[in-house]
Amino acid sequence: MLKWFASLDCTSQELERARAFDIAGYVGVPFPTLPLDKTLLFARYLSLWLLWDDMHVESLESRWRLGAEHVLTGRRPSGMTRFDEGWWQLFEELASARSAGWVQGICQAMATWSNAAEEEAAAMRRYGETGVPPGFERQLELRIATIGMYVALYLLENAYEAELPHEFHQHPTVRRLKLLANELVGLGNDIFSFAKDRKQRQLNLVSTLMEERGLCVEDAIKVLIRKHDEAIIEFDRLAGSLGRWSPRTDPLIQRWLRDVRYAALGFSLWEAQAPRYTAYKVVVKERAIEPTFVFV
Repeated sequence: MLKWFASLDCTSQELERARAFDIAGYVGVPFPTLPLDKTLLFARYLSLWLLWDDMHVESLESRWRLGAEHVLTGRRPSGMTRFDEGWWQLFEELASARSAGWVQGICQAMATWSNAAEEEAAAMRRYGETGVPPGFERQLELRIATIGMYVALYLLENAYEAELPHEFHQHPTVRRLKLLANELVGLGNDIFSFAKDRKQRQLNLVSTLMEERGLCVEDAIKVLIRKHDEAIIEFDRLAGSLGRWSPRTDPLIQRWLRDVRYAALGFSLWEAQAPRYTAYKVVVKERAIEPTFVFV
C-alpha cells in the first residue's frame, strides 16, 4: 500500500500517516470472506479514502471531482491532485468490470459523501473556534452520511462480481437497511473514539449529548449504546421482512444482507480495538470508562 502511495507522489508526512493505519484490520475484520484480489482492492480504496480525508477533506482543501461522465468516457478532469490520480486508477479498474449504472451510482455516492464531509469539516472548524457543536440530530445525520458505508456497499457488490437489481436498491426497506448500517458504524465510531476526540477537541456525538442534554459521560455513552442496539434490532427485523425476489437473485440478496450486517458490526469491533482509539482513555473519578464490544 505504501508503495502505491509513494507512486502517487504522496509526501513523507502522508506516508507516515498511512503507515499508522491498521488497514489490514480495517478491511479484514468487517469483510473477512472476500477473495484476496477483492480484499486488496478494498484496502487500496479505503486507505486512500482515509488518507485523503485526513489530509485534504477535513482541512477543506479538496472535494470529490470524478463524475461518471469522466470515468465512463476516460476523460480526466483537469488539475488533478495526487489523490485524484489514485481515485482515477481505482475507478478505471472498477469501471472495467461494472455496468455504467453501477459506476454512476458509486460516483454519486462519493459526491454525496464529499458534500456531507465538507459540511462536517466546516462544523468541526466552527466547534474549534467557538466550542459550540451543531445540534445532536444534525450531527448524527452528518455522521451517518460521512461514515462511508453507502460506498462500501457498492464495493461489496463488486467483490461478488455481480450487481443486485436497481429496484432492489430503491426498495424503501433496503434504503432503510443501508441507513441503519451507516448509523451502526457511525455510532460505534463515536463511542470508541470519544476519548481521542475529547483530547483533540474534535466533534463527537458523546460530547454533544453531554452538552445538549446535560448528561455525564457515562450516561451519554449509554444513550449511544442503546441507539446502537436498537439499530441492530431494527436491521434484523427489516432484513427478515424482505421476502423473496427471484430464484436467481435470492441467494445473492441473502449473502448481501449477511455481509452488510457483519460489516456494520465488524467496523464497530475494529473500532473497539483500533490502536488509534485505545491509546486514549476517559477517566472519571479515577476509573477508566472503557466501552467494549461483543457479539451475542
